[in-house]
Amino acid sequence: MPLSTVILFNAEKGFGFIAAQPCNVFFHRSSIDGTIPTAGDHVRYEAVQEGKASPRATTVRVIDPAVIAEAERVFGPS
Repeated sequence: MPLSTVILFNAEKGFGFIAAQPCNVFFHRSSIDGTIPTAGDHVRYEAVQEGKASPRATTVRVIDPAVIAEAERVFGPS
């Protein structure tokens, strides 16, 4: 599962975007597993490509910044 950052999540409309290459990944509130993400949160996600549209996340999980910091301390920056 890739690790990236949430660009936007509109809780009122129930969708958001994750920064990814070569294009951003769309996600819907139904794909959130656990805590609701906000802009700037680090997340792990799984995505599928459907036709010519941008990829869509099927699972989005917020990663605690303390976990990322500990992993970088132990294994080095990614």
